Amino acid sequence: MNTVNPDHFRDAMSATATGVTVITTDGESGRAGVTVSTLCSLSLEPPSVILCIHRDSRALGPILENGVFSANVLAESQERVADSFAGRIPEFREDRFAAGEWETMTTGAPMLRGAVCAFDCKVAEVFEFGSHRIIAGIVVGLTQTPDLPLVHAQRSYQRLKAA
Repeated sequence: MNTVNPDHFRDAMSATATGVTVITTDGESGRAGVTVSTLCSLSLEPPSVILCIHRDSRALGPILENGVFSANVLAESQERVADSFAGRIPEFREDRFAAGEWETMTTGAPMLRGAVCAFDCKVAEVFEFGSHRIIAGIVVGLTQTPDLPLVHAQRSYQRLKAA
């Protein structure tokens, strides 16, 4: 098996632009959330998404145990929320939800006000691969705004420009 240097792989992946998404959950196992860079459409029938979360994330257990999550695609103005859920703002480490304003989706998962879109999901499948868990979620509801998304590339936040 060919092995690629992890640092070189990380550098190359930093050149790929991704949306910034905060995955949140609430239920019997508690309220939790985490910033991810991997969220994509899986299927139209049924409407579904996949996301990847590191196996050591504090949010992984509650997401799987609650069986529901909201995938909040952040707007350009929501860098602070992204940094809070990534654990980069010390004053929000105990309550990451204090960085934004939240509503509750049908499943009970928290939805960030002002997000470009939010997908209300039920956990359908979980796959293990390497250091991450790949979660497939069935979308049971969504919201959308006309705002532009926050983008991450070259290890920093970027903003889209009209062509």
